[in-house]
Amino acid sequence: MKLEELIHPEDASTLKTLKSIPALPKIMEKVFQYGYDEISWSENVTTNLRLSETQMPEIYNHLPPICERLGIPVPELYLQMSPIANAWTSGHTKTYIVLTLGLIRRVKGEELDAVLAHECGHILCQHVLYQTLANAVFSFGDAIADSLVGLVGNAAMKPIRHALIAWSRASELSADRVACMFTSAETLARALVRISMIPKNIVDIMDIRAWAEQGKDYEALKDGTAWNKIVHWMANSDVDHPYAPVRAYEALLWEKTDTCNRLRTESVRFEAIEKHDVVQQGSTLLEKGTEVATTGANAIMEKGAELSAKGSALMDKGLEITKNVKLGSIIPKLKKNKGI
Repeated sequence: MKLEELIHPEDASTLKTLKSIPALPKIMEKVFQYGYDEISWSENVTTNLRLSETQMPEIYNHLPPICERLGIPVPELYLQMSPIANAWTSGHTKTYIVLTLGLIRRVKGEELDAVLAHECGHILCQHVLYQTLANAVFSFGDAIADSLVGLVGNAAMKPIRHALIAWSRASELSADRVACMFTSAETLARALVRISMIPKNIVDIMDIRAWAEQGKDYEALKDGTAWNKIVHWMANSDVDHPYAPVRAYEALLWEKTDTCNRLRTESVRFEAIEKHDVVQQGSTLLEKGTEVATTGANAIMEKGAELSAKGSALMDKGLEITKNVKLGSIIPKLKKNKGI
């Protein structure tokens, strides 16, 4: 099984567009140079609850079987005490998944499996590097642009923001396909409904497939008149996730494919998948950032050693002068000035 069979076409095409932007490598280098990945992990580990076999195992134990099936390392799993139902994956160098309290109160059983499989799908599809970049650009884009004056600066940030938003939307569709492999498109869709904060008594009686048809109607705008295409573009231009009915419709559509059915019936592991060039690019940037940081640290240490040597020389000179001064000539002056 090749990764390309799993990746949604829009994911592949928007990533290609993103990577074609000339300023992208320089901005990625700055993100890793500033340590954004490490800062995010540090904030996460100090504010959220890390789950394990002994810490809320009823939640954690859903995760390892999914990772085993995909042939990926089990990432750290955290619980954030937010009432908003949400989940996300972060950390290119040290990957982790975060679930919110609002989510685990609303999503249980197979629906929780679907959510976790979706997040593991981001890891499998090598999305985490560009997710890290997107989070950094959305959070600190102006600061990054200011640091690039004379190189690319603010002029480069607008197209990169738009390209990252478009890719982020498309990447969710690939991760949803992984969720379908473990549960079903309808289970994923029901989880999406709950995450959308629709009341439980409504969710329990909803016709999920009819709701997904609303997503189909919306997507049909892309194939309509020129004005409809503009409306569709404007509605999507600032959202980094597809609308929930669209995701449900896409999942139900993919569930009918031979690829999805084969993945469900075979004992599929992805150990043989060649790593995306994204990973190699991320590793190169990480090495570059480390090199820059090390060079800077060494320069500071060398300067410090130089100043320390000069300080020692001055101290020696001071001691030499002190020894040559006659105490008799100093004591009267000290008495006059009310010293001693």
